[in-house]
Amino acid sequence: MDSIDPMIEKIPSIEAFGHHYHISGKIFLPFDKHELIRLEVQHRLYRHCLDGALTHTRLPLDTTKILDLGTGTGIWAIEMAARYPQAQITGIDVYPVQITKSVPPNVQFKIDDVENSWDVPDNSIDFIHARGLAGGVKDWHGLLRQVHDKLKPGGLFEMTEIAINVLDFDGKFAEAEMYPEFLKAVQDCCDKVGIDFNPSPHVSDWLVDADFEKIVQRSEILPVGKWAQDEKLKTRQDFMNQITTKHFIFESHCALLFYSCGWTKEEFDAIVPTFWEEIQAASVRPYITAVYTTARKPRATESA
Repeated sequence: MDSIDPMIEKIPSIEAFGHHYHISGKIFLPFDKHELIRLEVQHRLYRHCLDGALTHTRLPLDTTKILDLGTGTGIWAIEMAARYPQAQITGIDVYPVQITKSVPPNVQFKIDDVENSWDVPDNSIDFIHARGLAGGVKDWHGLLRQVHDKLKPGGLFEMTEIAINVLDFDGKFAEAEMYPEFLKAVQDCCDKVGIDFNPSPHVSDWLVDADFEKIVQRSEILPVGKWAQDEKLKTRQDFMNQITTKHFIFESHCALLFYSCGWTKEEFDAIVPTFWEEIQAASVRPYITAVYTTARKPRATESA
């Protein structure tokens, strides 16, 4: 993995339960060295789900303008630059990109909030890619309308999110005591602060409202624990077991959310370990899903 710029520790931030978050307090995903490592592993997991591809969308050969929303480490944009050397790729994130590797000449990064108005002309982008924005977006309708406006007629959009719902093949896990309690606590906190950590079930309707067409969703199983037997699922499980640890997922991703809703560190620590033990139990086969959503802005003749 590429090295991480040590200056990351000096970026102004909010600290909650030992993790650092954007100074605005509106981004409920952390930004520290542990999170950047998790994002790198998650990027490899996403590629595995796509059989090594960088997108679920088939891009035309004449694609020249690509926008990456929530670019994170910047690795997706950099790898896309090698695949599409003729394209100009712009990555946007609230944080500066921290991977200290050379940036190809056809890639640029901008620091901005994706919910702000982007400095991008309308009808100018061939493909917009968004990945892992849940926890950092409140106005999904506004975001998707802006995606529509910036795309060229016939332009393509792809959004990828990991659903937070933990499921079990055997149907037993939902009976576990802490499962409904923990996820209800997460949902209650989300409702209080006005965010949605699981937008995928609603995205298709939101895209219809934003005048998109050709909307397709594809879900991929991501096993957690030690139960997978199929080689493909076992590889995904290995990735998941690296990133779905108590430290990376529950402490990092839930800390500011719970803290903002008045929870103490002691209350948080009382609920998380039990839930983590339950999803690791040998008696259950838990999994979550990665959801890929693709859509197209109507061509000019179709929207006229």
